[in-house]
Amino acid sequence: METDAVLEAVAWPLERAGEALEALARAARLPLPHPLPALSRTVPAEPDRVGEWMDTLAQTLGLELEVLYTRHGGVDRALGRAAPALVEMTSVHGRAVIALLRLSSSGRIAQVIAPDETLHRVDFSTLAAAVRARVEHQQGPVAERVLERAGLRGPQRAMARQALLGAQLAQTYLFAARRLRLPPGARLVHHLRALRAGWRLLMLLLLTGLIQVCVLSGWWLMGRGAFEGQLDPGWIWAWALMGLTMVPLQAVLAWSQGTLVMELSALLRRQLLAGALALPVDQARRGGIGEYVGRTFESAGMEQMALAGSFTSLLAVVDLLLAAGVMLTGPAGWYGLVALGGFCFVLGVLVVRQSSRFREWTEARIGMTHALIERMLGHRTRLAQEQPEKWHVEEDHELEHYAEASELWDSATARVTALSRRGLLPVAILATLPGVLAGASSARIAVGVGAALMAARAVGTLSVGVLALTGARVLFRSVRPILDAARNSNAEVGAVSPVSPGAALPETQALLEVRDLVFKHAGAPRAVLERASLVVRAGERLLLEGPSGSGKSTFASILTGLRGQGSGLLLLGGLDRATWTTSGWGTQIAGAPQFHENHIVSGTLAMNLLLGRTWPPSLEDLNNARAICEELGLGELLSRMPSGLMQLVGERGWQLSHGEQSRVFLARALLQRARVVVLDESFGALDPVTMRKVMACVEARAPTLIVIAHP
Repeated sequence: METDAVLEAVAWPLERAGEALEALARAARLPLPHPLPALSRTVPAEPDRVGEWMDTLAQTLGLELEVLYTRHGGVDRALGRAAPALVEMTSVHGRAVIALLRLSSSGRIAQVIAPDETLHRVDFSTLAAAVRARVEHQQGPVAERVLERAGLRGPQRAMARQALLGAQLAQTYLFAARRLRLPPGARLVHHLRALRAGWRLLMLLLLTGLIQVCVLSGWWLMGRGAFEGQLDPGWIWAWALMGLTMVPLQAVLAWSQGTLVMELSALLRRQLLAGALALPVDQARRGGIGEYVGRTFESAGMEQMALAGSFTSLLAVVDLLLAAGVMLTGPAGWYGLVALGGFCFVLGVLVVRQSSRFREWTEARIGMTHALIERMLGHRTRLAQEQPEKWHVEEDHELEHYAEASELWDSATARVTALSRRGLLPVAILATLPGVLAGASSARIAVGVGAALMAARAVGTLSVGVLALTGARVLFRSVRPILDAARNSNAEVGAVSPVSPGAALPETQALLEVRDLVFKHAGAPRAVLERASLVVRAGERLLLEGPSGSGKSTFASILTGLRGQGSGLLLLGGLDRATWTTSGWGTQIAGAPQFHENHIVSGTLAMNLLLGRTWPPSLEDLNNARAICEELGLGELLSRMPSGLMQLVGERGWQLSHGEQSRVFLARALLQRARVVVLDESFGALDPVTMRKVMACVEARAPTLIVIAHP
């Protein structure tokens, strides 16, 4: 009871989840919009829609919630990496959330924000127990009866209860928390601030400087001891101490650089994935499969080159500046500095020329990759219709062009690499000769030689890093549209939180309203839709007919949010697209695109059916999916499948016929529980008997229905 009282004091009522998100974002120093938008307090009546509602609240604030889903036994581990996050619990007043800000360094104390926005310290085990309690009620009475029969009391009873429940619920999943974080398309400076990249980069520079100081100090000690005849044990111990000091510094440098690179790499991959999913429909169609597979390859290469090249170049610049400073005060003096600057200038000119070679080689490689994939997809058509003597003509020309570009790139790279690694050292040594002949001390000569070696190594490393950066810049051109799409998707976040999915509209208000909608494809001479208007009220069934090319599918994609609306008025529930959040609009209108634009994903049938629901699914979701499949005439298919809804389908699993796939697409749209269902030519592959059965299911399941078909 004491544990419950502690959490009750810091828990936020579920209807105040938006305020909890604001407080958590401010405490975690995450950026918030200004002015702050009004957030809905209307909690959906359906419990499984609460997650969608909370996601909408986070998106309205320009943030996102990442669901941490774990087994009963993994709650402690999941919560340990969750902060900042909202943790759901069941209080005496109903469902509530706890705003978890951070954990202590020991991981035993959780700092949480109370509803009055004060910071409180809560025992971490208490918080984890509250999360586990959300599913322990299933087996709690059984465990209590067993413990009562065993006669256990006190601490032993508590430990035994925890062990019993842990064994019984080992495979039971639950939501551990919803972690609050920046969306992939947020500004880069905000992402870097969240990663504390500035302080971590400063630490890398400091470590690099300390390592080079140790190197130069070792050269000074050995030079003074060896060249001046003072090589006693004290000098040797001092030199050994410098070498040993470098070992932990190098280890910390490698660990710090590696962790930062991994987190930046994860950020870039998130942005690429979000951008790929947010690409405009027309732009995605225009590229083709070959181009986007090629872009995937280029994104991996760009990531590796950009991250490795930037850190390599930055640390090499630190080494080079330190070496230049030592060289200036050493026996070489200004001669060494001038020699170093002139060498770097010549090397820079060669690197710039090398970038053009890399661009030519990359374009040849990308073009060949794109063409190869497209030809593989159309291989059967080529075998049937193309003349055999022409099958490999284009491939031979592409290979020849690629071989020429590769030869130029390899030869130029060999020259730059050889010059950067071997060219500076003799130049720097020659620059020290005037100082040596002038009678410089042995210690200064040793330090000068060490500076020359350091500069030579730094120039070689810098040339490799700069080459990688120039290559990343070339590859960035093919990846840039995806990154731009990620940023644009974040810019489209709504200004206010819309009504909850289950809220009822006034009877006089239209559910969906389109006025004078005009849409034209980029580069097209005329508009596909001209002053299109439509008013749909809740519960209506509409049939839109028109010949091929009349804009029916374009109109459907605008309604479902896949395309921008162009000009005109488009309202859903009285709110326009700019007001709704991106996911909020999608939860209200579900669509089944045409067959060639709809796909069966390689995975289980349940996953394909419940793409629009929370995954992994609840038992209620699975039962609902099975019921809809039965109504659509897929019951026989389920009975044939050894694993039922959990049968793998797609390319690597159970093969579905054309008609079965069409009905899976229909079931997928109906299972999204949207207010409006838009079906675009979804009945063409069905026979008359199946058609009647399918239409009966759609009529019964779709709250408001728009069917698009040919006359």
